[in-house]
Amino acid sequence: MNRRLRIAVNGRWLLASGLDGTGWYTRALLERMIAAHPDVDWHILVDRPSSGEWDFLQTAQVHVVPPPARHWTLWHLWNRWSVPAALRRIKPDVYWSPDGMLPLRSGIPQVGTVHDLGFVHRPQDLPRVLGAYYRWIYRSSVAQADHLLTVSRTTQNDLCETYGVASRSITVTYNAPQRSFRPLSVDEAHAARSRWTLGRPYFLAVGAFTPRKNLPTLVRAFDAFKKQTGLPHELVLVGDALHTEPDFQKALKEMTHRSSVLFPGRAHSDALQGLLGAAEALCFPSYLEGFGIPLVEAMQAGTPVISSSTSCMPEILADAGVLVAPDDEPEWANALAQVASWTLDERAQWIQRGLDRARDFSWDTSAQTTFDVLNRAASRR
Repeated sequence: MNRRLRIAVNGRWLLASGLDGTGWYTRALLERMIAAHPDVDWHILVDRPSSGEWDFLQTAQVHVVPPPARHWTLWHLWNRWSVPAALRRIKPDVYWSPDGMLPLRSGIPQVGTVHDLGFVHRPQDLPRVLGAYYRWIYRSSVAQADHLLTVSRTTQNDLCETYGVASRSITVTYNAPQRSFRPLSVDEAHAARSRWTLGRPYFLAVGAFTPRKNLPTLVRAFDAFKKQTGLPHELVLVGDALHTEPDFQKALKEMTHRSSVLFPGRAHSDALQGLLGAAEALCFPSYLEGFGIPLVEAMQAGTPVISSSTSCMPEILADAGVLVAPDDEPEWANALAQVASWTLDERAQWIQRGLDRARDFSWDTSAQTTFDVLNRAASRR
């Protein structure tokens, strides 16, 4: 009688206090794989009891592996000492780490997900010691991996060029929206604008206020757009600051139209649906992304996108977005003016392109592809 397939997963990012990008990615794929494959013995490694209390883990075996690791020094201890000890006890057929950090010489096939290499290409965005640790641990983990997953072909190519990984050893599993978005009715859009901007049209940006998101360029371009057009549009910036960003604060202080920039904080679920669906456009000036989930969320919500033309953004948007070089402030101002001046027919055409493109991204598809990779890696043991 054949033994059931046994898969161990790094569930350290399944924080009960709130999920970040890696946490959402872990949950979206793991929840679907556990439901689709009840014949598999799922072993989820977490660093605190509360991370194992998610409903979708009820049929899995949860292992609390100390220490609770929220600092990089504890990440190192957890990945390089605690996880190998747990894997020796569990004896899985394969181990998957959704954050890409892998233990040394575990003796079993290992699969890691690498989302992007921002720590290589933009070291200035991270504290010096943390950036150095990321560069070291990911080079080591990539070398240890039997197979790699990533969330865009752009990052796949980056892994090949940066670490010399063969493309056949990397499988792309695209991200998808954290929830299902939809276009708003005219009345719903009117209600959302009334709530957030007292009825005025607005451009929207969603995400952390980190340097690589390039918000200073957007703020200066928006100010120029206001001066050039005199239109009543506002700029709504959704998210929380993770790092001090002096250039962003400086750009805000130098604005002529500072009162037209609004900060509603973080937005979830229905609030984000309203903010996205009623926006004139989503603005995404980022320098570097692994995928860029807000792009797909906006397209799914029927909202046009203005995005930087670098990194993975052209790949994700295809022909469904207006692309601008990330540092070209005059062109960003022109793009804002262009979108604001579209006729109803022009806007409808861009919206339809986005809706069509958004259908190409599905957590169900990515979960099945991820499971297939894990199953193949286990079979090579």
